[in-house]
Amino acid sequence: MTKEKYFLIILLAVLCFGSAMFVSKFFNDNNDTETYAKAIELYQADDYGKAYYQFSQITGSSKLKPAALFRQARCAIGVGDTDTAIKNYTTFIKRYPDSPLRPIAEYNLAIILYERGTKKECHQAEKHFNILLKKYPDSEVAIASYYYLGLINNDTKLLIKYLELSPIGRYTQDTVKYLEKTNTKLSNSENLIIANSFMKREQYKEALEYYKQTSLVNSWCGFAKTQFKLGNINDAKSITVKGLKEYSSLTETKEMYDIIDCFVATSDSKPMTIKYLLSVNKHSKANDYMLYLLAQYLTPSQAQDIYKTIYKKFPNGQFTADALYMMFYYQILQHKYDEAKRLGQIHLSRFGNTNSAPAVMYWMGKIAEKRYQDSAKSYYKGVISKYPDSYYAFRANAQLSGNYSFEKTLLNPKPIIVPIKNKAEAEIVQKLVDLKDYDLVSELYKNDGFVQSWIEYKKGNYTHSAILARDAMDGLTIKPDFKDVRWRLVYPIHYYDFIKKYNVNKNSIIILSILKEESHFNQNIKSSVGACGLMQLMPATADEIARENGLSNNLFNPENNIHLGSLYYTKIKHYMDNKDISAIMAYNGGWGSVKTWKSTLNYSDTDDFIEQIPYPETKDYVKKVLKSYWCYSNIY
Repeated sequence: MTKEKYFLIILLAVLCFGSAMFVSKFFNDNNDTETYAKAIELYQADDYGKAYYQFSQITGSSKLKPAALFRQARCAIGVGDTDTAIKNYTTFIKRYPDSPLRPIAEYNLAIILYERGTKKECHQAEKHFNILLKKYPDSEVAIASYYYLGLINNDTKLLIKYLELSPIGRYTQDTVKYLEKTNTKLSNSENLIIANSFMKREQYKEALEYYKQTSLVNSWCGFAKTQFKLGNINDAKSITVKGLKEYSSLTETKEMYDIIDCFVATSDSKPMTIKYLLSVNKHSKANDYMLYLLAQYLTPSQAQDIYKTIYKKFPNGQFTADALYMMFYYQILQHKYDEAKRLGQIHLSRFGNTNSAPAVMYWMGKIAEKRYQDSAKSYYKGVISKYPDSYYAFRANAQLSGNYSFEKTLLNPKPIIVPIKNKAEAEIVQKLVDLKDYDLVSELYKNDGFVQSWIEYKKGNYTHSAILARDAMDGLTIKPDFKDVRWRLVYPIHYYDFIKKYNVNKNSIIILSILKEESHFNQNIKSSVGACGLMQLMPATADEIARENGLSNNLFNPENNIHLGSLYYTKIKHYMDNKDISAIMAYNGGWGSVKTWKSTLNYSDTDDFIEQIPYPETKDYVKKVLKSYWCYSNIY
């Protein structure tokens, strides 16, 4: 045999072996996927015995094996076989110590051991609960471990610790019952923790009994709120006044805001009530909030002195940035641009991460346009760079491009994919969700709002999905660029085919943005005033549009609702001189109101007009819709 033939035979053997391995792995992967899918179906049908067998058939090398072993333990619990469950969980912990499922497996194992009740097993359970506290101290299972450790050791401190960390948790009622049953003597601070737990669960009568056993120094906010909720207004107001007068320096300011709101809401003259509360304690930490609240009931010129007081007396307060913005914008209204510029520069240097910062930076650009064009461009670019998903980024882009019209283009749909960067991790999560094992993925990523949003999207719960993603994105200090897949969860394009089909003016992005802000994709929603469906049409308005166009009027049918909503928008736009921004205002505030505002408000341009809209709801609505328009245009 020649050397060349020898190497050729070896090469063929290697290729054949590799092909065989590939084919084997391909069929194993397919078989494992089918087996897991069948197992989940049985599990969800509560047929735990058969499900256990199916999960056991997953091959050891499969990426689904950890999930299958974890599920086997759950199946064993389902049929009451705790011995097998303990064995499965123990194997899982040893075999997959770094799995994200590890703390859940450890917790479940500890509970089984505790519930079996022998002294030895309780000792083993205690060991596992302490491991959770050490390795995963901030997790929900670690917090729940305080409850079980408190029971095992008859330790009141641990039980109270659980209530403090989880006031509305699964075991709160059981904890209180245990403390009451054992006649545990509680301190003022411990009674306060229990009272706060009842109050947060809206069990006000029970909360009141525990608040009565606390020191008013620390409990007056919760005590007063409970009395307000129970309708004991005089008692509630008396506690509030005493608290503001004597204990406000020892109280968290955010706790006081809620009580002040309750006090003001139950009064006839709100400005007079606020002034009275301000007089109770001129040095209260909550006075900046009360001053800011009072300013909302005054004219812009009257409010300026209050905003100045907030800025001077509370330089680092929660409302100082907004107060400074109102001072800044008022100077613009008075055409005092040098003073406005001075205030704007202070705001941007001190409050660059606040909600009012994008507005200040944008208006600084508009001030600069009057004198220094290059400086204006720098401000506009800064808005887009620092606050990319804001309404003001949309307006800044228009200023830079000189294009104030809405693009009559179609979006380019992109898939909503699993928002996990690690490819291997994303692959297994995708597979589990494709196999409809939603519960397991949800447990794994309980604190990841984007993954939770994606799960709800995959389940078809579009409204919940969009809200979860919105809240998760709002929680990020630095926003990702628009290529990031997480944006698609915040701004999905549900029902877009219907929008394209019935959008008369070809401004499909505007209609989608209105739909998102009106209903968050809930086709069955009905507002308190009777507006229905995706585009929140009033039945009388929809009847009129349907009659004019020979259409049916089923507002809870997505296609019909979008068709009628698109026609209604076109009609409004016609009345609004074909101006989209005016039409968006009128869609929320009514075209009669918009025409009145245009004839009565003193404004210089569209930006100025929007800032002065007298209906706060309509002003916020316009900004939200235009923000959505901007984000959709960038994402897709």
